[in-house]
Amino acid sequence: MNRPAISIGLPVYNGEDFLREAIASVLNQSYQDFELIIRDNASTDGTEAICRDFAKRDRRIRYIRNETNVGAGPNFNGIVAHARGKYFKWLAHDDVMAPTFLARCVDVLETDRSAVLAYPRVRYIDAQGRALGDYVSPFPINDPDLLVRFAQMLRHGQRCFEVFGLIRLDKLRQTRLIGCYNHGDGVLLAHLALLGRFVEIPDYLLCSRLHEKQSMYVFGVAYRKAEADYEAYANWFDPKNRVGLSHSFNKALADYLRMIRMTPLSLTQRLACYRILGRWFLLWWRWLAGEWKRTIYHFLGIRLRSRQGEEFPV
Repeated sequence: MNRPAISIGLPVYNGEDFLREAIASVLNQSYQDFELIIRDNASTDGTEAICRDFAKRDRRIRYIRNETNVGAGPNFNGIVAHARGKYFKWLAHDDVMAPTFLARCVDVLETDRSAVLAYPRVRYIDAQGRALGDYVSPFPINDPDLLVRFAQMLRHGQRCFEVFGLIRLDKLRQTRLIGCYNHGDGVLLAHLALLGRFVEIPDYLLCSRLHEKQSMYVFGVAYRKAEADYEAYANWFDPKNRVGLSHSFNKALADYLRMIRMTPLSLTQRLACYRILGRWFLLWWRWLAGEWKRTIYHFLGIRLRSRQGEEFPV
């Protein structure tokens, strides 16, 4: 089988409501040299039947089904090992791409060797596909200076839609992929920002669906006025993250330190990256310390609850 130019990874769990539309948006692309890898995280609804039906009708679709639910993060990352393309893109099962998404992104990456990632602007839609509003990233992460890009990716408020752009697969494989903790996608983007520029396509070519079954709605971490339950969200993202003991900030810190150490940088650039990370540390040190405080509670036998009210033994 010939190597496709693009590998599209579609992780899904119980996505029967919107999955057909997401797959159709892939098949309707004007750029057709791709493979679609669907990784089903042990769904219990009609997801498997939908995927197998599409795979039967199009040889470019590969369907992989996990025997058990491994968590959203490992399911996203596990697709990358199966990718054979020059470029890679994740697609959420409830999102929709415009027909020119791939063509426009490929054009950017083929003509600009300094770009590691190309992404369009985002339009929010509701469960019925009606437009709700637009999102344009305020962060200048196309700057030729990697220090500017790295600093921007460590700023608070990043929505991380760039992770759904088109990425050079060889560069993606130089990273640890999406960190399996809160804001792990942002940490991945920080690493990619050290490896190359991000180029924004000034058109709305990705529709991000907002609905009540969305994880960020369920755990209140975005899009609604509710107290966020980051620990329960981390547990959903990876079951190995025990509520109260996810250590998301400390894991992010370890990954930031690792990427600075492993990325080919001049001594001046490396020291500047450590200074940028130092500013991040000063902003979040209370959260870092709080995670160790909860670890002490764990050893003292104090039980921890998520804000959803569910009690998790520690």
